Amino acid sequence: MPYTVKQARVLRDFTQAEMAEKMGISRGTYRKIEDNPESATVKQAKQIADITQISINDIFFSNMST
Repeated sequence: MPYTVKQARVLRDFTQAEMAEKMGISRGTYRKIEDNPESATVKQAKQIADITQISINDIFFSNMST
């Protein structure tokens, strides 16, 4: 099932600040990823998938990612 980055985060009940902390980036940088998923690096995309326990394909390679 496809998810946006925000949907994946909310599904796991994380705030933007919590996600940013887990990824070792600023909240502003994380917010930019939610607003524009194409800006995420491969490492960041993998981290988001790992943290949310949702397939990277379901988050970043679906029609809902934009």
